[in-house]
Amino acid sequence: MGGPLRQNSKLPSTPPFARRVFLHFTIAAALAGFVPHGAAAFVTFETGQVRPLALTPDRQTLLALNTPDARLEIFHVAGGDISHAAAVEVGLEPVAVAARTNTEVWVTNFLSDSVSIVDIGASPPHVVRTLLVGDEPRDIVFAGPTDTEGNFTRAFITTARRGQNLPDSIPPNLTTPGTPRALVYVFDATNLGTDLGGTPATILQLFGDTPRALAASPDGHTVYAAIFQSGNETTTVTDTAVCDGGAAAAPCALDGVQMSGGLPGGQVPGGLPAPNGNVENIAGPEAGLIV
Repeated sequence: MGGPLRQNSKLPSTPPFARRVFLHFTIAAALAGFVPHGAAAFVTFETGQVRPLALTPDRQTLLALNTPDARLEIFHVAGGDISHAAAVEVGLEPVAVAARTNTEVWVTNFLSDSVSIVDIGASPPHVVRTLLVGDEPRDIVFAGPTDTEGNFTRAFITTARRGQNLPDSIPPNLTTPGTPRALVYVFDATNLGTDLGGTPATILQLFGDTPRALAASPDGHTVYAAIFQSGNETTTVTDTAVCDGGAAAAPCALDGVQMSGGLPGGQVPGGLPAPNGNVENIAGPEAGLIV
């Protein structure tokens, strides 16, 4: 049988071992190019951005975060036109950017637990300082006193109360009831300290879990912090926004707007969920919902 097989083979002079190797490579190449029917395209899972766009105070430069590539993109927007000027590598997963001056830009890096200070006036623009902060920094605003040019000198950064950079002076005892789980790092932009990761002027503790967005009053005297995860993750819907008649309520009109299933588009049940009555099957009064 050996003779006829060699005679009909496409590789008559190839030894058996080489033929097996060739077959294995052929199968591997076929599998490498095989895509199962209905397979989804690749999806990135980068962190959600908090403040991905910002303008410099003179409104001549647009700053945009390229979160998947860990870069700050810089655009000139003078004269109504927009043109890409430069890109600066920052920390991993940048989610918020703010300009303290026309050339000094701060970027919070969610995955790196750091803040990159970028000099966009240099040629080329580059990171001039990296500050280490608490876990998963999310947002940044400037407030407080001003310098001689009228720019705020205090930087406020929201972080969670955990992580590799958490100072020893704040024990990460998150199992004790009443322990604040939210931190706001405050840096003096004119005196960042001599330590490698910078020295915060103070660290504020907030009762809540995972602070996120920040806002400052125009005069810089007040800073507001929104708690992203806190309480029991519920909210309320007032009774005037709930269709009467229980969960199976037909479409109803609330404040002159035709509702289907409680909200326009019918995305939620219409009324109070069943059971909404007593043992005598008497319906209870209409009330608000806890969602």
